[in-house]
Amino acid sequence: MSTFQGVKDLFGGIIVRSNQEPHERGKMEQLLKESLQAWTCNGVRGVWFEVEPAFSEWIPVLIQNGFSFHHANPELSVLLKWLPSDEPCQVPGYAHTMVGAGAMVINDKSEILVVQEKYYQRPHWKLPGGYVDPGESIATAVRREVFEETGIKTEFVSLVAVRHLQPIEKNPSARYGCSDIYFVAYLRPVEGTEIKICPRELKSACWMPLTEYATHPLAFEVGKIFAKQLMAITDVNNPASAIGCLESIHQLTNSSSQIYLVEGEHKFQLP
Repeated sequence: MSTFQGVKDLFGGIIVRSNQEPHERGKMEQLLKESLQAWTCNGVRGVWFEVEPAFSEWIPVLIQNGFSFHHANPELSVLLKWLPSDEPCQVPGYAHTMVGAGAMVINDKSEILVVQEKYYQRPHWKLPGGYVDPGESIATAVRREVFEETGIKTEFVSLVAVRHLQPIEKNPSARYGCSDIYFVAYLRPVEGTEIKICPRELKSACWMPLTEYATHPLAFEVGKIFAKQLMAITDVNNPASAIGCLESIHQLTNSSSQIYLVEGEHKFQLP
């Protein structure tokens, strides 16, 4: 019996990649039927097919054989079939939350950097920021967004707040029907404060006294909350605890990791 070779995953499953086992549709269809029989007999649980656009003719064959889409991007469509008939599918769904980051950039005059988007539903002053790119830390993302939008280089000081938005029906602010987690960071300029706006994204940007922004009629209510929290953190007479960032390396994956934690009176350091 001829079968797809595939690669075993960590959970008793098989991953088949079209770029490693390329076949025309007729050959692929026969291999799939024989492979499913063999995998079922051998106790394989989840079967994944990673299909590149060049092999998109595989997709209807997979659908006809009980596979369903798990996720997709411009380079790859990933389909899944759960084989055990005596237990429910235990594969988690694909990512359901967008992650964004906003910046409260404060200069030495206690002014905050605020922007007006080029396209908007109503006049406003808001924080610069945007979505975190794949493989990017929150601190890196928020510094990048500030520089792209306003040309100002910054350093990360601490987190100020986290906002979690759940999607509701017909809510245009919920991208792709996903929840949205928005991290608000306190940053300082490091190489000047001259603003050079990105005309593709912004209509305007300026430095505004933080106390003014906390009550400004064109500031979003949540922005006013963030401003008041930052004033509490930076109050020299009675400062609130800040949320700092600790760089780390994950012991199992050896990948870069960031730990955000309340520092209080003491700064945490890795041994």
